Amino acid sequence: MTIFPHLTRPLRGGAAAVVVIFALLFTVAAHGGLLGIPLACILTSWFFKYAYILFDHTVWGYDEPPTLDIQMLNPIEEQRPLAQVVILGLIYAAVKLAESRLNLAVAACLAAAAAFLLPASVAVLGLERNMLKALYPPALARMVRGLGLMYIVVLGVIGVFLLGMGLLLEWAPWMPLEFAIAMFGVLSVFSMLGGALYERRLELGLDARKSPERTAELERRADLRESEAKVTEAYGLMRVGSHSKAWDLLQGWLASRGKTVEDYHWLCDRLSKWSDARYANRMTEEYVDRLLALKQDGPALDAVARRLDQDPSFRPKTAAATLRIAQLAAHGGGAPRIARTLLVDFGERFKDDPRVGAAGALSKQLSD
Repeated sequence: MTIFPHLTRPLRGGAAAVVVIFALLFTVAAHGGLLGIPLACILTSWFFKYAYILFDHTVWGYDEPPTLDIQMLNPIEEQRPLAQVVILGLIYAAVKLAESRLNLAVAACLAAAAAFLLPASVAVLGLERNMLKALYPPALARMVRGLGLMYIVVLGVIGVFLLGMGLLLEWAPWMPLEFAIAMFGVLSVFSMLGGALYERRLELGLDARKSPERTAELERRADLRESEAKVTEAYGLMRVGSHSKAWDLLQGWLASRGKTVEDYHWLCDRLSKWSDARYANRMTEEYVDRLLALKQDGPALDAVARRLDQDPSFRPKTAAATLRIAQLAAHGGGAPRIARTLLVDFGERFKDDPRVGAAGALSKQLSD
């Protein structure tokens, strides 16, 4: 996990604007006496709502912090900050109860366990939006286990970072700067926790909205749509009898993509569904030649076997390819039927080829 980008995310975009504006507003509330208390409460509520929204965006894979808007501050839609306050209150009450009813050592152990699991609780609450799940020990344990060693890293970084923020607060000579430092520290912790979940999204089963694998999948789908459009266009040309144009279109598509074996395989599969078998046969001929040139004998034999199942009259294009596939089928491929099929008319197709003798010998060997 790359810690630094997640920690410094609140210095950019909408998060930086929130820190600056809220620092000034908190300063106004601090100098407002009793009248400033309602403003401070509202600002605190809004700020922690934004912290959870920043958490969401980070988990979803967005690098740029969100811009605060009025919809984000809707008290009905966003209840996680209030739930977190209730959780902290319950923890405090449990520690105080343990201290009064049991002893200080038990209370200290309970407080340490709560501190250890608090980031997991915040993460569960952020993901599930359910206070009961954020208190449920098995859910917290699954979160800790899912994050693995990264959870220890998160705890360590939070401790060091909060200590550093505390030292900066001691140094800050100006109240708005003190508020800005404190808010930056809180947003950094939320951002880093969201970043940890994003980095471990596969292990945790999270579906990020923006990630390398999601980007790759979107690109794959776009590429597939373009490829399907090309094949559909070629199919239309075939239907109206423009066979040369249809074939040139298919060849151009292959050439533009480097004539990879994956594209040949995909195209052969599509062409096998066309009513005119000549296209699939001819493309499979090229596909087999390409595979043999790359010494991919097994896939070449498989390609021939698939095409023969669909069209028993199919044969590889050249004598060399035909004999090579027959040899593979007879000896290593365990498919003597395919070998006999390819060899039955070998002499007629390649009368003057020097491989006729070898093909005849192999055919005789298969018939014995």
